[in-house]
Order: sequence, then structure tokens, then C-alpha cells
Amino acid sequence: MHIQDLILLAIGSEKDKRLRGRTTLQKKLYFLSVLGDIDLGFHPHYYGPYSSWVSENLDILVNCGFLKEVMETFATDRNIFGEIRRHTYSLTSDGKIVLNEILKEDEDQRWQNVLAHINEQPLANDFKKLSIAAKVHYIANIKERITTEQIREIAKAYGWYIRGSKTQELSSFFEALTTPPDKKVKNVEKRQISDDKNSVLSKQLSITGLT
Repeated sequence: MHIQDLILLAIGSEKDKRLRGRTTLQKKLYFLSVLGDIDLGFHPHYYGPYSSWVSENLDILVNCGFLKEVMETFATDRNIFGEIRRHTYSLTSDGKIVLNEILKEDEDQRWQNVLAHINEQPLANDFKKLSIAAKVHYIANIKERITTEQIREIAKAYGWYIRGSKTQELSSFFEALTTPPDKKVKNVEKRQISDDKNSVLSKQLSITGLT
């Protein structure tokens, strides 16, 4: 399966078929890569785990007419991540045709189930909290055991904002994701499956004091 298929699936899986914000897309695909145990090229960036591979293919889908991109400029203040604009994505008629073909494949339907599992979590509907969750998860995945203070220090070194989400919210989100609907989702084109790490999400359950 190609990364472009995953992007179309992610946008098509939204309730109103519109995905608001590149940050939201990046973070949902980050957690998709975690649950699906695949490498989508995520690395530390300004607003948390980021994949240039995702960004490049998103632009390709827009330029090829499979996605519609609408840009909204904030009239006053930037948001908490310093952004002054937001991009909203929706499927074009051609994009819908491609997505319908994607969903005919059993393998791709399993990916859709994983996305649905992410989207049904309340925290996934708040891009600020989703971004914080992705940062905390990325940092906590660096070591087998990590303290709250170490998380704060690493976040500071990355220049990451990790306040604004209550500990219980993060714990509930990570706990809900610990058991994905299908653990057999594999093989994204041109990328190797990442190393298996058991219960990687469960390490976040003991994190406290981030609010």
C-alpha cells in the first residue's frame, strides 16, 4: 500500500470528510504508524513528530487533483504552535473514485479500521491535545523507562510545548490505543516495517505531572 493511499484514507475517514490542519494529519498518521507498526519517516520537528514523506505526498495529491486544499488565515493571533494559517483537505471527485477502489482491498480496509479506532477517541478531535500526545509518546518511546522530568527535559531540548492536556486525558488516550482493532496491518510501499516493540503505548500510562 502506498503512502498516498493512507493519506486519502485518513481524510476520507473524517466524519465530515474534511481534515482540518496539516498538524492534525501528521499526528493521526503518526499514531497510525505506531499502531500499524510501520515506518513513515517520522522524526522530531517544530510541532512534534513530523514526516516530510507525508508532507510531500500530500502536496502531490493536491497538485494532481485528488485533494482539494482550502487555506484559512487567522485574522488575529497565531495558534499555540505559532501557525498563522490552517489548511483544510477534502476529497475531489477523482479522489473519491480512488478511495472507493482502495476500500475494495481487504488490506486497506484494515487500515481504515485503525484510523476509525484513532478517530473515535475524544482527544483525537482536538489538534492541540493530539499534538501534545504525539510529542509525549515520541519522547517516552526513546527509552524503555523514562521519568516525567526526563520527558520535560527532552521536550525542552526539542523546543516542544507539552502543557495543556491533563494527565488523565493522555492516559485514557494511550490506554485506548493499546489494543488496536487489527494488529496485522503491514507493508506500506517503499518503507520497511519498524522494529517490534511490545506494549510501547503502555509506558505512557504512568506519566504524571504534565499539566
